[in-house]
Amino acid sequence: MPTDDPLADAILENWGAYTLPLGQGKRAGTAFFYNELVDSTPESDFVREWWVTADRLTRTEVGEVGLRPDLIEPTGAASDYLAVTDFEQMWSRRAGVAVMRTSFLHEHAAKKAWSWAAEQITEGVADTAEQVRAVDGEPRRAYALGHVTREPADGEQRPLAIATSNIARDPDRVVRWQGPLPAGFTGGPVFIAEPHGDQSFVVRCLGLIASADRNPDVLTFDVIRSLIAELVRPQPPKRGLFRRR
Repeated sequence: MPTDDPLADAILENWGAYTLPLGQGKRAGTAFFYNELVDSTPESDFVREWWVTADRLTRTEVGEVGLRPDLIEPTGAASDYLAVTDFEQMWSRRAGVAVMRTSFLHEHAAKKAWSWAAEQITEGVADTAEQVRAVDGEPRRAYALGHVTREPADGEQRPLAIATSNIARDPDRVVRWQGPLPAGFTGGPVFIAEPHGDQSFVVRCLGLIASADRNPDVLTFDVIRSLIAELVRPQPPKRGLFRRR
């Protein structure tokens, strides 16, 4: 879905394989893949893959995950969507963000004899806490990716689209997207671009769209990382406890 904005087109081209449609109707939204860098050596990087979205999209016992044909290998090997039972229990949540490991997605693909061609937002693209703090009350151009909703028709029912507006931190210190977004953008990633030299930009992922409201919060990557850090932190041994019979 090309646009009249070369930067928007570049984001669609380079980061368009990171998302999946999630839910339908009032619960329609978007989730994306994120690679947490665990360790790096001269030979290779060690990562954990997560699936990230807005909390409000996960509050259902049966989740519906759209399986994008362009992210499936071989082409045509998967159904249009995957119904996931016990969906609500699979997620961990904090401050409007929901995350889970992607193991079940890969296990389902292996069981059905296909594989994912999806890509992930990496540590180098995701905003650091310092970069998040640098977002102030001055409006900045921003881009959101989401799978729009539309009436069933021939072809893909939840196509990927890009929306453009400004983001800024309000007096309550909340980062907000300014204006409305099409239905289906909740949970989708938000990108900002900063000049790098005279004719180039550095594109980073600031976070995700929290809701379908007008002027929705942008849940930033420092919150996402904080939640993940808590989930993977080793738990201390339960000393001084005994089992009561």
